[in-house]
Amino acid sequence: MTTPALSIVLVVVASAVMPLWASAQQAYPSKPVTLVVTVAAGGSIDAVARLLAQGLGTTLGQPVLVVNRAGAGGNIAAESVASAPPDGHTLLITSSSTLTLNPFVYKSLPFDPEKSFTPIAMPARLNMILVVHPKLGASTVQEFVSVLEAQPDKLNYGSSGSGTLPHLAGVLFASQTRTRSNHVPYKGVAPANIDLLAGHIEFMFDSATTIQHIRAGKLKALAVIGPKRLAPLPGVSTFRELGMPEMESASGWYGVLAPAGTSTEIVQRLNREIGRIMRQPESIERVAAMGLENASATPEEVASILSSELRRFAPIVKQAGVTPQ
Repeated sequence: MTTPALSIVLVVVASAVMPLWASAQQAYPSKPVTLVVTVAAGGSIDAVARLLAQGLGTTLGQPVLVVNRAGAGGNIAAESVASAPPDGHTLLITSSSTLTLNPFVYKSLPFDPEKSFTPIAMPARLNMILVVHPKLGASTVQEFVSVLEAQPDKLNYGSSGSGTLPHLAGVLFASQTRTRSNHVPYKGVAPANIDLLAGHIEFMFDSATTIQHIRAGKLKALAVIGPKRLAPLPGVSTFRELGMPEMESASGWYGVLAPAGTSTEIVQRLNREIGRIMRQPESIERVAAMGLENASATPEEVASILSSELRRFAPIVKQAGVTPQ
């Protein structure tokens, strides 16, 4: 039986401990947060990073600094975050290909896609467009397939590099349509777009950077990978609508991750805050303008998707004939 004196002592102790416990829970972040981006400044990943940094800086009460560490397909940035302290103050934002394709493109990686990180959120999905040069005279996928069939191994398509999503989309398209064309890898999307506009290559799968040229009539959009149509190009059908749902295997996403071992409390808080930011009308509008789709996923769902795609891409990369570098 508890005496009145003991009860008073317990209340005093509890009163003293609870503020300390609450303070510990609210201590994060205790300093500026660094959000490391796998690409150079500019482009959609960087734009999403800066959108999140602005929103998180307000809600977390600490500045969120965007640091661009481009190179090696995102490996440089990923390695820097994988080796950082797991305290939530160093985060990574990357295209899924850094985690799901690089294991098959590089002979060795300075990180493990699944074991080196704690997934936090998926702020957006990538929805690539099949874009062709107007000189082909094709206005539909069916017409384009007919052009390819009439000229086997004659047409060229560009990509942002061997083993990238645009490359694998081309491999899947060839497999689905039983056509043959030549892959021309570039060091990024920008130089590939320049050659497409000039007619040096005939088509490519683009991550929406060509939308302005499509609107100007300089390029022709035939289909989007999906699963949904792009808001800036509502009249362009998805491959699923055209009877080719398998093309969705080449879809991508952007992920925010922390070093492995980051506490569940920090991860859940960041997931909630990122979801709130991305649901804002202005965020939805900005993301749609970049040809992306707003996405939402729990940390567990991101981990599951990552694991599933690592298994799915292995045979596709092999089919593409990619030699690990």
